[in-house]
Amino acid sequence: MWRLLTLLTLPVWKAGKTNARRQPCMLSAVVLVVPWLAFAKMPAERSPEAAERRQYGDLLRLVKKRAWPQKIPELATDKIGVDEAADGEDRRSLVSPGFRRIRFRAAYDGSQYNGWARVKNASPLTVAGMVDRAVSLLLRRKTFSCGASRTDAGVHAQGQAAHFDVPDWIATERRDDWQASWEQAVNEQLPSDIRVWNFQDAPPDFHATFSASGKTYVYRLHYGYNAADPLERFYRYQIPHGWARTFDSDLLRQAASKLVGEKDFAYFTQAKKLDKYRMSGTVRTIHGINVVEDGPGRCRIEVNLDGAIYRMVRNIVGCIVMAACGRLALERIDELLQVPPDKAKQETSVPVSAFPCLPPHGLCLEKVHYDSQDF
Repeated sequence: MWRLLTLLTLPVWKAGKTNARRQPCMLSAVVLVVPWLAFAKMPAERSPEAAERRQYGDLLRLVKKRAWPQKIPELATDKIGVDEAADGEDRRSLVSPGFRRIRFRAAYDGSQYNGWARVKNASPLTVAGMVDRAVSLLLRRKTFSCGASRTDAGVHAQGQAAHFDVPDWIATERRDDWQASWEQAVNEQLPSDIRVWNFQDAPPDFHATFSASGKTYVYRLHYGYNAADPLERFYRYQIPHGWARTFDSDLLRQAASKLVGEKDFAYFTQAKKLDKYRMSGTVRTIHGINVVEDGPGRCRIEVNLDGAIYRMVRNIVGCIVMAACGRLALERIDELLQVPPDKAKQETSVPVSAFPCLPPHGLCLEKVHYDSQDF
């Protein structure tokens, strides 16, 4: 429409430039433009489908940028609300009659996303939001996926697990090689920093979150004086030089051993999130924390646990790093694990904490474990 309008007004405008009396020609251009504006639809009046296509087009153009976007107000949100996939439903429920559950694995670079889960009234730029869009295009119906772990904004994943439900008639009409065709079709719709694989039919009682037997998180750290690898700047955290001067790997391992076992990690989350865990509690079991040397001045901290609360892993790593730098006594860790939730809520509301919550880009969800060997 704009091209047609240009073709109509350009000759009139050129005639006006050569004419000493330009005002009548400009008046003619206005006469042509005003009726078109009267019948043109404003963005708010366009169809919902067109608005949605435009929104996702903007998101796709955004995620193609390799660097972290600097000015996106939606990414600054700290809201952790209800998953859209579980809105109004019992997340522990079995598959609805007439539906079949599909599970899959996912890996993603979380640098540009506001976490995994789609959250109501928060940023639409989430990993689950992009995956759901791709699956919905494949199935030609709106689909919501439920992930095993709600990774925070900026956190990566190598072995995330998720599921979604499809009607029986879609499942019966699939081809014999539907796993490969679905994988290819979904990945073609996804940006290059998200990939899915291993689509398979799940048992009726399978749930990506509640059927998991454990999870493995890895935090990658650069603690040496040697220059950090610039190719790892999105995936490894470099501690400040002031911390590196007193860093001791042996103290790091001693501090990590104090957190192994069934503990109350109320102090290792944000104070405003404690009310959310009032029913489920803040007691979690860490099966092991392994510190593995990963090159000169580098290491990775592998945390194996049954589940985590909000920012728990990043707070744990921040705690043991402070102990390794001599800024937190080992006895203080035992005291923090004994803090009751109500007192932890009061103490964590103070701006100065006993340890920092380390940045998210060093953390990666390596694997979500299940009893099934083929998933």
